[in-house]
Amino acid sequence: MLTGLLFGQDLHFKNNNETIKIETGEKLQINDNKYTLLSTDYSKQYLLVKKHNYAQRVLDTLSFDSVVSFKYYEKSLRSFTSSVVKGTIPFALIGGVISYFYEDGNTMMAFAGGLFFGCIGAFGGAVHGILIPRASEEIILDKEGWYISK
Repeated sequence: MLTGLLFGQDLHFKNNNETIKIETGEKLQINDNKYTLLSTDYSKQYLLVKKHNYAQRVLDTLSFDSVVSFKYYEKSLRSFTSSVVKGTIPFALIGGVISYFYEDGNTMMAFAGGLFFGCIGAFGGAVHGILIPRASEEIILDKEGWYISK
């Protein structure tokens, strides 16, 4: 088992025209359970994973045949952009409204307040988009043409 950890391989999910590569140490969800991939042994057809449990973290071995579905987590430009937008819009609107009423109806101050708070929201959204990965849709093996292959 120790050699599997030292020389562990990445996990490849494939279909006819696409490959999803899960590197060792990355988080993924297999059959509705959250894991961290430790090693993949293609010759023996099993995965060594660390299961994320609230009480404890347990090492587990899964055979390729037991994997029915999976989700992977990605830090993509799409998730980054949507996080920035989701952070900017509410902060800008709320900041603009608060500034408008605080400054007795001054629209320039409302604009400035919206711009200021929108920048704060954009920064917070950017940090969120960089640090927190986005989960993919659940992919079902065999049914959707996906399989595990080297």
